[in-house]
Amino acid sequence: MELLNKGIGMLRSVKTYWKKPPEGKYMTFREIFAYSVGGMGAYSIFTMAQALLLSTTNVIIGNTIGIQPMHMYVMYLISVITNIPLTMVRANMVDNVKYKQGKYRPYLLRMGIPTVAVSLLFVFTPYSKMSYVIRCILIFVYNFGLQFFYNFFYDAYENLIHVLSPDSQERTNATAIKSMIYSLSPTVTNFVTPLIANKVANGNMYDLRVYQWLYPFIAVTGVALIILVYARTEEKIVIAKTHPMKIKFTDALREVAKNKYFWIISLAGWLGFLETCTYVILQWLYNYAHLCTAEQYSFITLIRGTAYSWGMILAPFAIKKWGKKKVLIVTNLFNIAFLALVYPLMSSIWTVLLCMYMNSVADSFILVLNPAIQADIRDYQHYKSGERIDGMFGAVAMIGSFVTMATSSVLPAVYEKYGIYSGNGYENMYDILYDTNVLYRLVGVLVILSAVGAALNVIPYFFYDLTETKQKAVIRILKIRAMFEDYGNGVLTDEDMRSTMDMISDAKEKIRAGSVDIAKLKKEKAPREEIKSAAAANEEYEISLAVIEELERFRRPESAERLRWAKEICEKGIQGIASIDGGTLAAAKALPSSTKEERAIRKQAIADAKLGLRSAAAAKKYYPQGIIPFDEEGFNALCRQEEELAEKKRELLKSGAAKEEIKKITAAQSEISAKIKALNLEHQRCAESVKVYTEAKKFITTAENYEKFGELNTLYEQHTAEE
Repeated sequence: MELLNKGIGMLRSVKTYWKKPPEGKYMTFREIFAYSVGGMGAYSIFTMAQALLLSTTNVIIGNTIGIQPMHMYVMYLISVITNIPLTMVRANMVDNVKYKQGKYRPYLLRMGIPTVAVSLLFVFTPYSKMSYVIRCILIFVYNFGLQFFYNFFYDAYENLIHVLSPDSQERTNATAIKSMIYSLSPTVTNFVTPLIANKVANGNMYDLRVYQWLYPFIAVTGVALIILVYARTEEKIVIAKTHPMKIKFTDALREVAKNKYFWIISLAGWLGFLETCTYVILQWLYNYAHLCTAEQYSFITLIRGTAYSWGMILAPFAIKKWGKKKVLIVTNLFNIAFLALVYPLMSSIWTVLLCMYMNSVADSFILVLNPAIQADIRDYQHYKSGERIDGMFGAVAMIGSFVTMATSSVLPAVYEKYGIYSGNGYENMYDILYDTNVLYRLVGVLVILSAVGAALNVIPYFFYDLTETKQKAVIRILKIRAMFEDYGNGVLTDEDMRSTMDMISDAKEKIRAGSVDIAKLKKEKAPREEIKSAAAANEEYEISLAVIEELERFRRPESAERLRWAKEICEKGIQGIASIDGGTLAAAKALPSSTKEERAIRKQAIADAKLGLRSAAAAKKYYPQGIIPFDEEGFNALCRQEEELAEKKRELLKSGAAKEEIKKITAAQSEISAKIKALNLEHQRCAESVKVYTEAKKFITTAENYEKFGELNTLYEQHTAEE
């Protein structure tokens, strides 16, 4: 009866909050539904594209099309290198190209549809009628397209959750729901694939005819469901309304490179490159050792697919109870254990399935953990740098591509050592695996390598300390900063002011109440609910300390010292930038660093001195006769005109207006775009030259805004009294 009541209560909640979010939350149930169900479409397309991407283990390119392992490796290296500039283009577009629909939503369709088109072209190309060289060239060309469109599309959908809510637990819950729903797509695909193979290709899962039957259906349903995500979600970022959403590429790169949490998570991925070695084992045991029938293998893939549901269901509860760090470490330790167990049990596909099933259960937690952690890392980046940077994370992560290029040679070398190479005496080089002696020796090596990879993967997580409490404090601090910036620019709404001031008032109350001695409560054997309530109160106390500390940030010595530097820069004006020399950096490095406070002052002084030197170098290079201020107002006016024309054109197209009228708008757009393009270079040069002045002025303005807290408090008290 209690379970039934809970179910009814849940249905009522869904109905109540279908179009409006619950109190204190940001996402409606309709939005979660659209993001989750649309995920089936996204992951259908992901499954399709991932199967075609160049890698050292791609079975379609290797087994079916017949590209030799070492040739695949060389093509893969070239593909990775060519993807580096493409990643930088994607990063710059996400962080600087402004669309009304947001940072990620516009690219769901702009990149999803081309991904589908390239994938279909890939599988319908008649490779058997082509020479080996032509096949290699075509595969490389298709992969060049997939590297841009698929990677952009993948980032757009996966990173969308980062901006749908600033609440970490809400993002985690939404990710878990999304993961449970989207997992149906690859599970069904994996179930159907061997059945199609049995019907059209005598059970050969690596025959292109299998994908020619499967992919058109995936394409149609995938695009249809992605439209649902695009139409029914809304991005929400905690940032001032007037804050410019533009950051120079090199500045964004520099800021992300300072993010320690980014490097911890990236290092875990790089060290664990061997962990995926076992992905092919079940397929090989079926395809080459014939340890089960096609129908049984379909059942095996279906069963294994269900393993991922456990992590999706349990992850939000586990994260809420123990935190992301502990869940990361424990699940990775289980990964090591279950992978190692495959070695003595690999003679039966059913015992291997059991081990791989449990491994998948442990591994499935990362499907919820990874997006939750990535979102937290971006919140932290916003807090540290003052800028909302998203796309540049992918660009900095390209450093990992060089690591991957080095590590990706390991598996082809292992394959070759065990006989998988061109000229091994078999029509298809992989046919050597029909020799079970070769197969089992190679599978044993892959299991050992995979367990080692899992062990290496877990090490960096011990250094991850961005707790849930810290993340909550970061979001509240960002709200305070947005309030002061909007108030200084005269655009702060009463609703936003009341919401943030309520939060500050509540923080003061929590600090006055103090923290609770939980150890004492446990010693006194207090009720579990009382201890749980005390822990929640202590968390709020810790967050409140961070909130009040933020309000007093400009009263600390390091802020006072930086304010002195900022005023000096502004007093000299932009023409004084060229006079900045190496003496400023030497003076900064000579500052004392005995205490934590002194180290903070020295670190900031060195960063500011380096910024000054970069600006001085640019000023001397581009403006040897003196800096000419850029007409920012005129440039922004042109950008607004471009947006207005684009909106007008969309309306005309919707209404079915005459072609001549649309042509006039298009011509006007081209004219303004040409002007903007011509001014862009000048804009970039001027911005680079006056960067130190801009930063100094921004810091002074922020300090002045924080001094207006008294005014805000008076307004808040007036509003409170009126209510």
